[in-house]
Amino acid sequence: MKKNITFEEEKRKEFLYVLFNALFVCTCIVFVLNFLSEALADTVYAKMSPGNNELFHNIFRELLLSASLIVPFIIYSKRSDISVKNIFVPKAKSPLFYIFGTLATVGVSFPLFILTKNLVSGLGKFGYVTHDYTPYVFDTVALNVVSIIVLSVLSAASNEIVLRGMITERFRRANTGLALLLPALIAMGFSGSLIKMPYVFVSGVVLSWLYMKTASVYVTFAAALIRDILMYVYFLYGEQISTYVPYVCLVGAAVAVISGVILVLRYGLKTVYPAPRDDDDEYLRLSAKESASGLFTSFAFWIFVFGSFFTIWFFYLSNPTIVGP
Repeated sequence: MKKNITFEEEKRKEFLYVLFNALFVCTCIVFVLNFLSEALADTVYAKMSPGNNELFHNIFRELLLSASLIVPFIIYSKRSDISVKNIFVPKAKSPLFYIFGTLATVGVSFPLFILTKNLVSGLGKFGYVTHDYTPYVFDTVALNVVSIIVLSVLSAASNEIVLRGMITERFRRANTGLALLLPALIAMGFSGSLIKMPYVFVSGVVLSWLYMKTASVYVTFAAALIRDILMYVYFLYGEQISTYVPYVCLVGAAVAVISGVILVLRYGLKTVYPAPRDDDDEYLRLSAKESASGLFTSFAFWIFVFGSFFTIWFFYLSNPTIVGP
């Protein structure tokens, strides 16, 4: 027997469908633009004369990737109720969020990265080779420092503007779980790396929580920037500190736990919601069941999942031991 639904239920169902499809259509567009941006950067670099053009190539590549992330979501924000201008309005918040938020984000990222790296290396036993993007190592420390700072600033700024300033801000009015998990899920899909996915996801949840506690993208930018800089430094000089990596992981995990406990004890675990502006805001609150239903019935979400899988399987993994006919 078919259940009859009211006009309000049908309208709410349509709202869920549009809400999630609009978000993941943007993510799919970013996937395509990322490939085009990398191809364009490589084409420009190939036509340049020899010299220290690797630095230009790295910066130009990151600029294009940042633009390909921000532009579609600015268009998305125009069609929703997000004010891009308000993202950059300074919020006066306790420095404890900057300090312990950064420590928690960095502390949880490094041990997860090392753990996942060791686990993924086990794929070598089955003949698989991973292709992680590694930063170019320059001949001088000065060029490496410039590359580290510029690329980390571009990456952290673009990601925090979109993932926290737009996505977390939009979905925290609907459901706390969505606001925490969706930005982290999208960032994980964009990473295109099995090694990066776990730490990107977990640190993304931490950053979204920080944003919902402070309503300040500056807090999350500071934490993401330090995380990206330290990860970049490890990519460049990790071999030189390999002996100390287990100890660094233990210290990082301890720092993450202690910092998280301090923040929770001082400010509480529950996140902060903006006061409803009108009757429509009450209508947009979603239950966990509605959220899951809206997400998993979105065709664009499954395209995003397929795109993430496709990127990993065809661009990240290879098996040279398999000989074709």
